[in-house]
Amino acid sequence: MKQVWPIPSEIKLVSAVPFPEHLFVCFAKIKPETGESLKSAFEGGKKPLKKLETTLHEHLIYTYNLGEKGLFWEAGPATDFSEILYIFSTSSLAEARRLMRKEPFYREGIFFDDWWFEWHVHVPTWKIKQTDREMMEGLMREVNILPNYPPGVKPPVTEIKVETVTPLRLFVSISKARAESIKQLERDQQAGKPVPAFFINHAFNRLGPGGTVQMGYDWEAGPSLDQFYDLTIMSVGSLQMAQLLRENDPVSQNGLFYDHRYFEWCILVPFKKASPTYKETLKKLLKQAGVKLAKD
Repeated sequence: MKQVWPIPSEIKLVSAVPFPEHLFVCFAKIKPETGESLKSAFEGGKKPLKKLETTLHEHLIYTYNLGEKGLFWEAGPATDFSEILYIFSTSSLAEARRLMRKEPFYREGIFFDDWWFEWHVHVPTWKIKQTDREMMEGLMREVNILPNYPPGVKPPVTEIKVETVTPLRLFVSISKARAESIKQLERDQQAGKPVPAFFINHAFNRLGPGGTVQMGYDWEAGPSLDQFYDLTIMSVGSLQMAQLLRENDPVSQNGLFYDHRYFEWCILVPFKKASPTYKETLKKLLKQAGVKLAKD
């Protein structure tokens, strides 16, 4: 009798929290005097400037409530409090901008010089929305990171739910990207045409065994919708490590990602995702502002 070997089950990590359909990124600068006061409050426990107190309370109440309503995916300042990265999970860019205009710090000109884009997160694959996950898994099968099966054959799948825990440190890299070159490479790949080896190496660098996803270095990463920017948020221990990962990526080495800018980032909203270093101080400031905290 011919031996038939069973197809082994594929392990699939799945986020316990559904990923939003749309994400809209806002970068903005913080007025230096206010930034210094906020840094002293969060890191040294000092009282913020007297003239800032009322607006700070309004800011904390407003952003906390947006976080609890699910309108912020993640939001917070650079750890030097010179700028912010707010990621809105609204249905449109217009809605995200409307919410930002009502933000007390923005309204008072404390946040300024804002710029925006819609963000498509590609990794880690267990975190992203289903359509993007299918696209990334297709790429992984094409370059043999995941196995291929004969037509009509599907392996059993074992799903493991993952709870997101915010790490001690997060580093942001925002890079410019050569959009037309990247789009052409993707069209060639989808059409079955040969693509440069560095593009395949880029996929392995992120998605393959020992890559940045499997090592847990990628908190969230992907291009802007127009592909003119790449935003990568890394869970690593130092700025130097973030730079090493970004600039040794084959796409960066071949000039498709360039003009990299970095900063350490802390999440303050939603409160359940708040960075551990700042969470207790944030809790005190929220209570002083009159916020009744939901269980985190």
